[in-house]
Amino acid sequence: MKFNKIYLFLLAGTLVLNGCKKEKLDPNSVFVDSKIEKNALDNYIYNNLVLDYNIDVLYKYVDKESDQNYNLVPANYDSSIRMTKLLKYLGFEPYDDITGGKSFIKGYFPKLINYIGEAAYRNNGTRILGTAEGARKITLYEVNRLNATSGVNANFLTDSYFHTIHHEFQHILNQTTDFPSSFRTISGTSYVDDLWVSAWANDGAAIAAGFISPYASSSDKEDFAELYSFYVTLSATQWDARLNATGSTAAGRTIINNKLILVKNYMLTVWNIDMDVLRANIQARIANLPNFNQTSL
Repeated sequence: MKFNKIYLFLLAGTLVLNGCKKEKLDPNSVFVDSKIEKNALDNYIYNNLVLDYNIDVLYKYVDKESDQNYNLVPANYDSSIRMTKLLKYLGFEPYDDITGGKSFIKGYFPKLINYIGEAAYRNNGTRILGTAEGARKITLYEVNRLNATSGVNANFLTDSYFHTIHHEFQHILNQTTDFPSSFRTISGTSYVDDLWVSAWANDGAAIAAGFISPYASSSDKEDFAELYSFYVTLSATQWDARLNATGSTAAGRTIINNKLILVKNYMLTVWNIDMDVLRANIQARIANLPNFNQTSL
């Protein structure tokens, strides 16, 4: 019994000594910062958008910045180059020209542009061309459709990207300073919410009811943004052709023109932007698209 006690004591002493023994730690951390080398597009975005406008572009797919309710495809590199250069040329610089500098876009445009390669679709079958999240981010879809041919097609660029960009930007301006309540009273109770998808047989039917597009009939906010975006991205000839689409009426055109007066007045008095001057600038740039280099960085 006595020998057993001595053995246990010695064992306990060994454990204590081993527990107090100092270990030499490896000075090298297991957490190594990954340094991703920037490519030409990364540098272009930083030098021309981040520094000039405090706006960043995500062209490499980032799941937390994308809508997980859809199966999405990343934007490819070549199309992202075209989109980024066109975004600056047709989206930002027209405002720079008529406001006298970059401060307007820098102050009010969303700080993040997210590119998605292909379309996303809602449950009602409508195709999503772009979305805006508050004043922080605009997501553009179908960027992979942009190539050497479509890049100089003014109708394609407007329909696929720039109508959406100006539409969403108008929402952000409205969030900063709301448009006049008198605009809401023109169409009053005629807005149809989500039923806009099936409410009108075509654009002409919507125009006959006083809406520049079927989507404009969903709410007064969408109505205001649609009017603004269609007006500044269409030439005078295209605008008139839209107002006179098959099925439209003089009464509907009168309603739209009365709304347009308020949209123009809002942009001029609140933001000091003449929509006719802005449209002329955009149209001049569209005419110059064949000469605009969309690929060199």
